[in-house]
Amino acid sequence: MVSIRLAEPQDADKLYQFRQDEEVMFWSAGGIGYAITSKSDIAEMLETQSTRNGSMVYVVEVEEEQEDTGEKERLVIGTISFREMDMIARHATIGMLIGDRNYWGRGLGTEIVRQFVRLLFTRFNMNRINIDTFADNVRAIRCYEKVGFVVEGRRPQKMWTMNGLRDQVLMGLLREDWLQTEDGQRVHYLDS
Repeated sequence: MVSIRLAEPQDADKLYQFRQDEEVMFWSAGGIGYAITSKSDIAEMLETQSTRNGSMVYVVEVEEEQEDTGEKERLVIGTISFREMDMIARHATIGMLIGDRNYWGRGLGTEIVRQFVRLLFTRFNMNRINIDTFADNVRAIRCYEKVGFVVEGRRPQKMWTMNGLRDQVLMGLLREDWLQTEDGQRVHYLDS
């Protein structure tokens, strides 16, 4: 079972660990630029994060059973965040990182993005959610399309990666389109 929760300062060690993995950072952002951030910088950012700043970081957790004891344990395996939130125009840009490579290729990314989209449309009342990646990140693009995002544009050589400049793919999802999906239809707070 995968879930998301607001990141807290005690998550800084794990987030720092993710940023030290070149392959994780390549598929997350195209490079290792974020790996330079120190643990104390990450902890401070988590301590002071607020919607007033237009960005928030959440951690992604999975519940795993320990083989030796059979007890369930919550493990942080990645992050999902929003930036550039505009509460008046009601839009935000999201980004996701599965930092524990043991969880790659399991389809968790789709479920994580679904949960986050639901959070942004229902609790934050967003009307539009944006996401972007570099064109070579085919797995991510497929994941976002499964949630309902559509490719809205391409910016040639916009993103720097460790493999050189790459085209940036811009994707978006409107609230009205999300409401037409199975996930959007499950929002019922009052019985009529």
